[in-house]
Amino acid sequence: MASGGGKMHIIYQVLGSIAVGMGGLVASLTMGYTSPALPSMQKDPDFTLTEEDGSWIAAVLPASALLGSLVAGPMLDQIGRKKSLVLSTLPFMLSWALIATSNTVWGVILGRLLGGACVGAQAVAGSVFMPEIIQVNLRNQMMFFPTILGTLGILVSYAVGQYLAWRELAWLGCISCIPQLVCLWPLPETPYFLTRTGKKDSSLEALRKLRQTSQEVEKEQQELDESCTNSQKGSSTSLADLLQPPNLWPVAIGSALMLAQQTTGINAVIFYSSTIFEAGGDGLDPNTASTLLGIVNFLGVFVSMYFCATCKRRYILALSTYALLISLSVISAFFWMHESAPAFSKSLSFVPVVAMFAYIFGFSIGWGPVPWIFLGEGIPSRVRGIAVAVIVAINWGSAFVVTKTFQWSISFLGIHYTFFTYALITGAAGAFIHRSMPETFGKSVAEMDSFYLQPSKSKEE
Repeated sequence: MASGGGKMHIIYQVLGSIAVGMGGLVASLTMGYTSPALPSMQKDPDFTLTEEDGSWIAAVLPASALLGSLVAGPMLDQIGRKKSLVLSTLPFMLSWALIATSNTVWGVILGRLLGGACVGAQAVAGSVFMPEIIQVNLRNQMMFFPTILGTLGILVSYAVGQYLAWRELAWLGCISCIPQLVCLWPLPETPYFLTRTGKKDSSLEALRKLRQTSQEVEKEQQELDESCTNSQKGSSTSLADLLQPPNLWPVAIGSALMLAQQTTGINAVIFYSSTIFEAGGDGLDPNTASTLLGIVNFLGVFVSMYFCATCKRRYILALSTYALLISLSVISAFFWMHESAPAFSKSLSFVPVVAMFAYIFGFSIGWGPVPWIFLGEGIPSRVRGIAVAVIVAINWGSAFVVTKTFQWSISFLGIHYTFFTYALITGAAGAFIHRSMPETFGKSVAEMDSFYLQPSKSKEE
């Protein structure tokens, strides 16, 4: 017997996926904004920008995203997943408007601070919202929207940034926030949150929208009841719970994944891609190369989606690690040659461009998506809200450190040693996580919860 009739349950899930994806699009547009915007600001006769100002405009975003992600954890548990997404979208629009209308560096930094907090909150809320409304057999298909849209933001910032001044690009970011609100409007709150807060009737009503048959609704509601009972329904969770079995292992792995994702140097590469290509010498035009970088990143996502739908997560990370090791080593070797034998390196000016393309492609198939996928698939239900907040905060905290120290590292160590350091850390992280990470491929959240409980019970016995 049909619960909602027709294919409406799929439409609702698609809307939810698009809503999360649009949040990712605006977030990636925010992260890629500095690459075209900083050169545009420097050319603006009515705006004064120093190199130090530019580094702060780039670095404050991950710093404030850290704070936003920490605030989002309690907010998710207090007001719900959907409301958290809505309430973080409205100030996102304001942040872009502040940047677009600013006449000073401090106004731009204020807008980036507010926008960064929204990026952090959106990352946490989206990572919790989506797996709680999407049924397991549609997970891989629905992953298409957030993956593609999230990557598209980088491409838009690079490509459109060639033709729009920094203020116009900021207004584009402001307008891009609207579709997420439109997609969220008809959606219910997640059944898990409603059940956990004692609103079983509302949970059943939400499930009737999100599932096709009455049998599916009743079965999932029973699973939710059992899950919330096992999680001590209505009880609050704290940071101390993250350090106790069975939560410690998956939370530690999630944190390691996010830390390692940033120590690949990805945010520094995105923020300063034009600068890196320009430092390469007489190769491709930096702006054109950055746009092609966005296209490669976009295309790599399609390969990533195939791997994520068919392969174990550990194997995907291993392949991605090998790609990053090779490309980072090649980039490091080129810039060493560029400094020691500049005349010869001019004949190899295409090398950093090709290596950067390989780097972005390698990142997009593994180290880009897998840490975020693990948040949705591998974090225990009872502590998911606060755990995801802490893990995402670690991601943004490490992103701030990597981004802020990138220019310093180039100045004091040299660009070749900087990329070689990223290669060493990436290799070590890949080897450690491959041996330690629990495999989540093909398993539901409930199955992972049971999996984590088994060793805990054995130890107690």
